Amino acid sequence: MYQWNVLEVNNLYGLFMEAIQAANNGNWQEVQPSKIKTKRPRRALPPLPSVAGASEMVDAVFNCKVDSTPSNWESVPLWSAFSLSPDGSFPKVKVTKSKFSDLRTGKSDPAGSGRCYRIIF
Repeated sequence: MYQWNVLEVNNLYGLFMEAIQAANNGNWQEVQPSKIKTKRPRRALPPLPSVAGASEMVDAVFNCKVDSTPSNWESVPLWSAFSLSPDGSFPKVKVTKSKFSDLRTGKSDPAGSGRCYRIIF
């Protein structure tokens, strides 16, 4: 029975790696079978109860402070509330540099420049 010495094993390993690199244009990526990820199917969530109408909803009242002096649109930080009127009606949230979202409808609209009144909850 033949016994391999360390130099022969290293030589064979080197030749083997050179052959693999030549076959893959010099790219060698080791793939370990334990590291392969498999996608699991998502668990189905239970259905949510549907709301029949506004009569089943709960009223919520928020107290807030409205700035008395208008601010420039550029100075309002992202995700802060503001209003276009000095009494704070129709609150909106600045979403990006050029868009805001209406809190009543949830729709986003484009904004240019202008003045608005900051709202602090």
